[in-house]
Amino acid sequence: MLRIKKMTDYAVLILANLALHDSYVTAKEISSSTHIALPTVQKLLKKLNRKGLVISKQGVLGGYSLHGDTKEISVALLLNALEGNLSITECASHTDKCSVQDFCQIGNAWQLINQKVFNSLDDLTLMDLIRPKRIEQFLSTNIPINTTNH
Repeated sequence: MLRIKKMTDYAVLILANLALHDSYVTAKEISSSTHIALPTVQKLLKKLNRKGLVISKQGVLGGYSLHGDTKEISVALLLNALEGNLSITECASHTDKCSVQDFCQIGNAWQLINQKVFNSLDDLTLMDLIRPKRIEQFLSTNIPINTTNH
């Protein structure tokens, strides 16, 4: 099963929450609106700040905000920043070398599939996750999409 980690899912939810605000938002406000525990929000905001995806400001009007054009950053780049190398198998990874790679008859297929998945994620942005109307073109099933604005 290809799945992102829960903390990555939470981090993207936090980024989406920040994308909906034009001003700084406190960790407590993010926790309240996302229903993610405050200590988890604080931990993830520190990580997102280290990764350059959010900026923080101290003071009465302080909090967290998206850094630059994070709203327009691709989902692939977000996941890569949060999870590391995106690959569905070891042989599709750019950093690992599979011990049977030289004798494998399906490795190239996994690499092609991995590239297709990455390209699809690279075509989508954080804003597409928030307002998924554009994602419908990628879907071949009848998955209901919530189009209400948050």
